[in-house]
Amino acid sequence: MHRAETVVLKLRSPGRAKRAWLEGTAERFRQGTQLGLDAALGMATSSRAKIHTASYGAVRALGLPSDYCRMAVNQAVQLSRSHFGLRKSQRRTGKPTVVRSQGIGLGTNAYKVVGTALRLSTGVQGVYIWLPLCVPPQWRDRLQYVKGDARLFQRGEDWFVMLPLRMPTAPTVRDGDGQATVIGVDLGIVRLAAAKHPGGVFIVNGKPIRQRRERRWMTDLNHKVSRGLVDLAAQYPNPVLAFERLDGIRDRVRGSKRFNRMMSSWAFRQLADFVRYKAERAGVRVVFVDPRKTSRTCPKCGHATRANRTTQADFRCVACGYQGNADVVASLNIAAAALDVLRHGPRVVA
Repeated sequence: MHRAETVVLKLRSPGRAKRAWLEGTAERFRQGTQLGLDAALGMATSSRAKIHTASYGAVRALGLPSDYCRMAVNQAVQLSRSHFGLRKSQRRTGKPTVVRSQGIGLGTNAYKVVGTALRLSTGVQGVYIWLPLCVPPQWRDRLQYVKGDARLFQRGEDWFVMLPLRMPTAPTVRDGDGQATVIGVDLGIVRLAAAKHPGGVFIVNGKPIRQRRERRWMTDLNHKVSRGLVDLAAQYPNPVLAFERLDGIRDRVRGSKRFNRMMSSWAFRQLADFVRYKAERAGVRVVFVDPRKTSRTCPKCGHATRANRTTQADFRCVACGYQGNADVVASLNIAAAALDVLRHGPRVVA
């Protein structure tokens, strides 16, 4: 399950050569869109197939890479449909023209977000334009969900990119009291807690834990994290927080020997206990599920293998290609396992 969103990010001060490339490409894209629009007006059609056939060759001759040409034709189709729609409603409208401020359409094969940088295809194999992005901290985890056609545009001296996001949503299930919102919580060392919820991702960085080892400090942190999780869940209808069962967590969550001696399993158990009693007061249900394969199962196709977990931080399904942050994927799988428990009850294993 996914939810469509968009984010607009500013490019971080392109240099002279990159700025020249952007401006030149924007002008060719404008010309290409105008060629497509002129063809549509000349044929009095908004048919994508007809406009593409009539104009693609001329657009390609401008020197635009193929995927940029496709986007220019698509933009011409949208403009022609808007124009003919206005005429059909008998509203006065002049001949439409394409303005440069529309920017550059980026098809899915023309760009890729790598870390916090935008990589653009130039039409030459292996040659790319790299554009660093200004990304607020709260958006960095969301960039892994960029998918679909995007757009570059200029406002004043600054350049921006509008990126489409396909955000996974927290699973829901109808029980006797209506539709419950299930939020899976993955516990770990690099990230103490990671939880995917309908509004985004809840993340608690584990780095401070590795630097400080006082139990009193850890207890205070667990109070804060448990309160954050319960308050988060309480925002949604009939909320359920789902965790892996904590038996054997010391074997599953590994750090240095010194760190393991400090953490053992007490910190995770304490966090779960804090969540339980705070959740009970807030009317939030807590469910514990079987921890097996939650970190290696694809939430999209269900394929489970160690090979899906390419690194500690990254998940990529070898069967269907689905990819995402490994902790967020585990959170989704924990929520899915909780759904099964809510629907059918805990499994009995002989």
